[in-house]
Amino acid sequence: MRKLLLSFIVLASTSLTSVSQVTDQEIGLISSILKSEIKVFFAQNIELKTSEADLFWEIYDAYEAELKPLSNERIDLLKRIMQKGDNLTAEELDKKINALYKSQKKRIALRMKYYKTYKKKISPKVATQFYQIDGYIYTHVSASLNEGLPLIIPKEN
Repeated sequence: MRKLLLSFIVLASTSLTSVSQVTDQEIGLISSILKSEIKVFFAQNIELKTSEADLFWEIYDAYEAELKPLSNERIDLLKRIMQKGDNLTAEELDKKINALYKSQKKRIALRMKYYKTYKKKISPKVATQFYQIDGYIYTHVSASLNEGLPLIIPKEN
């Protein structure tokens, strides 16, 4: 399953990195499929008692709802960087990099918030598995996205 998820992540991120050729509708489709694959990956790699499953997925759906705007923000920032690329000034790029940094900090804070929720409502074991699996997925998606980005050299001000 990990190989399938990683293959899909690479495919999705490769498509996303050629942003000028990918429509918002295609990005939405890729995101939807990736969302489904991530849920399957969680289901196959997290140890839940039967009594914990409904609560786990209820909490996860809330997490996913809060995560979606952050993911969209990140994709939009990357799209804008890719579309303008070398035509951005150093100052414009600096603003975009700072925005990506703030987005990443929000993402980490959100994962920690839900780690605490799982720990409190289910168990520390489930919370740890959630945190680890989510981190694993995020790391691979980020690496795949960054791998396809060209090196951007800002134009002089």
